[in-house]
Amino acid sequence: MAKRKRQQRYLQEGAGAGLVRVETLVPAHGRDAILKLASRLRREARKQVFEPTNGIDVEVVLAKVRALCPPVSHRAVSETDPDRLLVTSVNVPFANRIDSESLVKVIRTGRIPPGYRGHIERFLGETPLNRLLAFFDRHHIDTSTVAKFVREQGPGLALHRPDLQEHLRALSGG
Repeated sequence: MAKRKRQQRYLQEGAGAGLVRVETLVPAHGRDAILKLASRLRREARKQVFEPTNGIDVEVVLAKVRALCPPVSHRAVSETDPDRLLVTSVNVPFANRIDSESLVKVIRTGRIPPGYRGHIERFLGETPLNRLLAFFDRHHIDTSTVAKFVREQGPGLALHRPDLQEHLRALSGG
């Protein structure tokens, strides 16, 4: 868009709508007073809400919004897949990757394969509690299994998750 056209649009539709440029000669000692007055008048003008003279055409506004917002698939809008989300966030800093089935096996068996301790620390230590619980629910990992894993492996994992431990304590009744 050309500079002149952009300026005109700013004066008609933007923050400059309803404002006009004024040039005048004043004594030097009056310059600050004029600038303060202009600033106050601009502030007051911007506080006023100007109603469009011909009203708002809702269909035109919606058409603009539709044009600016590409359609999103239903899958992207639906609840995020806990497997994909967790496994991708767990794998980020590591060269070797772990998948959801392997993660489930580690929790169920209580054995961490060599090279995956960091993955488990990241999974249990940094994943928000609601996403951890969604992962456990999806894979039918009960509270006692998770509690046992945390109890047995927690000290060797640099794991500090009071919220997870409190949740497990509340669900296991002790």
